[in-house]
Amino acid sequence: MRPLLAALALVACDGSMNGGATPDGAAADSPPAPEAADAQMAPGPDARALPTCACYYGDGIYCATAIADWARTHNCQVAALAGHEGDVFQCAGGSWSVHQVCPNGCYVAPQGTPDGCRPSGPTYHVPWTCGQAYHCTQGNNGDICGSSGGDHTGTQRYAWDFGLPRHTLVRAARAGAVSLAANVVGPGQSCYDGCTQPFGSSAFWQCCNNCVNRANHVNVDHGDGTVATYWHLDQVTAQEGQQVGQGAVLGFSGTSGCSSGPHLHFMVMGNCPTSYCQSIPVAFEEAGVPACGDDVRSQNACGP
Repeated sequence: MRPLLAALALVACDGSMNGGATPDGAAADSPPAPEAADAQMAPGPDARALPTCACYYGDGIYCATAIADWARTHNCQVAALAGHEGDVFQCAGGSWSVHQVCPNGCYVAPQGTPDGCRPSGPTYHVPWTCGQAYHCTQGNNGDICGSSGGDHTGTQRYAWDFGLPRHTLVRAARAGAVSLAANVVGPGQSCYDGCTQPFGSSAFWQCCNNCVNRANHVNVDHGDGTVATYWHLDQVTAQEGQQVGQGAVLGFSGTSGCSSGPHLHFMVMGNCPTSYCQSIPVAFEEAGVPACGDDVRSQNACGP
């Protein structure tokens, strides 16, 4: 709700196979017997003889890296992968074909959601700590798990809601400068705990009307005409004018403003550094374009 990724086996040889020498370094008296030589030259299994991999999660759209992983672990093959190791494939009835060429490689989406090409533009990571996973509770275009009745339409068309528990660290999805750090309400004040009335009731909507602009939020200007906004925080800890790297802590998630429960509302907008304007489509490096119900695991700020 508004302001809501074929190993080569290396054989270690002992001295008896090192340039024809015996273990003590003396020259070998004779070459290996023909039978032994034949055994050493015996070919391994021909991958082309393996069966074609089935559409392992049913007919759908799959990233080549996931197909290759599945083939290795399930003793099958997809011949069409050759030359298309980073592209997206369509599988229908056990038949595989290139669905989309991906100049930047493909990503693997949660099961049940089509895989896709990595975005060609700037890299975004989901805005919380590496290794943590939370559900998408509303996707783009008002997607609320099978229904189109959500409020992510119009200005908010390309927004997401993620079910972060209250006071979870919120991290920058992309580097930039903090252009707005709005701590509008605090503990004990109206709208800090969101709208606790029964969802959909007249009292709930009255509360939302009063609290719609009373949510703690932060904007990060990426310097290229795009701005990311993060809403419903318990507290913004970043400071206006601060330069932040991808993964930097911006504050803590909450339920302030027009909110029916703890979550993070995130979207990327046009050039409105200190306000709220039309959202634009983006994809996350590790999750593509999450849909409602997806379990989204962060790779933000991973590493030493």
